[in-house]
Amino acid sequence: MRYYRWILEAQDDDGRWSQQDGAPMPNPLEYDGTPREAANHLRDGFVRTLSRPAPGPRAIRVRVWEGRHSVGEPQAETEWSREQPDQPWAEGQGRGRR
Repeated sequence: MRYYRWILEAQDDDGRWSQQDGAPMPNPLEYDGTPREAANHLRDGFVRTLSRPAPGPRAIRVRVWEGRHSVGEPQAETEWSREQPDQPWAEGQGRGRR
């Protein structure tokens, strides 16, 4: 199993971004897959969790680093937006790095 450190950013309806890490999923995350797969796994879980109660965040961004520390540029990054839910990157393809 690999370990991935991650950061979640959420955008509210006023366009402000806030950042959190460590909850509600373990950080670092133990996941058997690539950085991109780990980022998509986290994104999909956060979309399901944060969408209730509706409407939830306007958008979320997940950044993932391989290893136990978030040093340097992330190895993967993915986003989801309530305003563009049918974009390919919102359905598990990911957007951004690897």
